[in-house]
Amino acid sequence: MKKVLLYIFFNLIFIFVTYAHGITLLDHSKVNELSSFRIQDEIDLRIEKDYSAEVKYRTLNHEGGMKVTVLEILKSDVQENKYGKWFYVLLTAPMWVDTGEWIEKYHKFLIFIPNDMPLFDFEE
Repeated sequence: MKKVLLYIFFNLIFIFVTYAHGITLLDHSKVNELSSFRIQDEIDLRIEKDYSAEVKYRTLNHEGGMKVTVLEILKSDVQENKYGKWFYVLLTAPMWVDTGEWIEKYHKFLIFIPNDMPLFDFEE
């Protein structure tokens, strides 16, 4: 009986943590300018608004993720055999990056988001 209760308890916690943050978006066609969301995957960050620009940072895949607001929706493209879109975004919460640097909010980045990447805490 204790095992069953523990199983139920941990599953409820998992469900709460997974879905309590807000809307998880899988259909990126709903993303518009000024939409905001959180990305919990590794993303290349370019400071310059140039697709061929050097990648300055790479996000870390951690629970806080990268919180952004979309400034511009750019072009559809294929990167590393994945279909997706380029977005010019404003960072809305500080975060750590792969270099060990702490990036304060309000920096702008050019990012590519694959179509199969979920977007968390989505707000139009």
